[in-house]
Amino acid sequence: MTKNRILVVDDNKNVLEGLNLLLGEKYDTFLAFDGESALEIIRNKDIDLVITDMVMPGISGIELLEKIKELKPDVTVVILTGHGTIELAVEAIKKGAADLIEKPFQVDKILIDVENLLKMRHLERQNRVFQRKLVLEERKLKFVAENEGMKKVMKRVKALRQNDANVLITGEPGTGKELLARIIHKYSTRREYPFVKVNCGLITTATFHEILCGKKGESLEKPGIFAMAEGGTIFFDHIEKMDESSQSMLAEILKSGQYPLAVGNATGRMDARVISSSRETISELVDRNKFNEELFYLVNIMDFSLPPLRKRREDIMPIAEHFLEKFSKETNKRFKGFTMEVANIFNRYDWPGNVRELENVVERAVFSANRINVGAKFLPVGMKYNKRSPEIVLKLFTEKMEEAEEALIRYTLEKYRGNIMKASKAMGITRATLYNKIKRYKLDK
Repeated sequence: MTKNRILVVDDNKNVLEGLNLLLGEKYDTFLAFDGESALEIIRNKDIDLVITDMVMPGISGIELLEKIKELKPDVTVVILTGHGTIELAVEAIKKGAADLIEKPFQVDKILIDVENLLKMRHLERQNRVFQRKLVLEERKLKFVAENEGMKKVMKRVKALRQNDANVLITGEPGTGKELLARIIHKYSTRREYPFVKVNCGLITTATFHEILCGKKGESLEKPGIFAMAEGGTIFFDHIEKMDESSQSMLAEILKSGQYPLAVGNATGRMDARVISSSRETISELVDRNKFNEELFYLVNIMDFSLPPLRKRREDIMPIAEHFLEKFSKETNKRFKGFTMEVANIFNRYDWPGNVRELENVVERAVFSANRINVGAKFLPVGMKYNKRSPEIVLKLFTEKMEEAEEALIRYTLEKYRGNIMKASKAMGITRATLYNKIKRYKLDK
């Protein structure tokens, strides 16, 4: 482990040698007889803490403090003085000194003071890092919305700040269900506690207790999701994928507020908000006996339905520009925006993959483009044409057979959600032929 670095500044040789002997065993120490030498060390070394005398020839302790704070504001400075007064202490603290120690100092006291100041410095640094991370995360957690329906969604989210109710979010793939869940968590009173995502496709009767309650064994080797998310939020992604038995067990836990621990007969308290997402309308699944009715009411205290991008077209370009700015920064490229042709294509396109697809398209374009404005040549081939128009498809076949065929296959696969049997039947070709064409155009990647 790297030792903390301490610089001692004093024109008294005995004080320097004494502090060097006192601190040298635990810390890396640097010595300076005057302020100029001290500043040279500050400029060239990463110093954590400076202990400086107040009265020295040339630069005084207060002046050295001011110069250190100009050069490296986060360095902790302690001032030693044999002439301590209240006025002097106030001035030193105002100028950024962390402490003022009178000579002659007690050995035990100065060791304790130094250790406490270094601990405080470490905690302050950790807090700054944490705050920066929070700012970055909050920048990511942003819904770009000009659409009135989406604006209402965000108003409801902000109104939930003091409400700890469980939430169900529905919407097509790529509409931003997880993003909304994270934003709800961010605005809640639980924001300082974990946000834990659960892939419900992995939860079966066999894995339920291990994933959610913890790994079984003689001792509790691995905590489950309930323990990991204590105080925070659990996001059950695609809750409709959970099997019937798992749904019943989860309903019982949410109803009782208790879950079985992995060891013995003990139980743990369920202390987490539940946010769930589904691609399907859960109420319809309940009507068809495909989803546990009790669980539905437990997770659906508040509900949000996210519209597909094709129904909020006024958001398409603002979202695209948001992603353009994001990926431009990541790739150190500068773009003014999209060409008018790209804007027209984006506004015509139906976006079956919704916001996720738009993000992917913009990322690929930014990676490939090297001009001021991103042009249509950097978009996927099939996107340049109105996929609903048979005339355009026919034109593609006559002008560029391979591009048209790839676009048609891509569109058909999207329409039938990757179902090879239905797609091949709709196109009038065999499954083997469709497989070969998928491989040829690398559509399986």
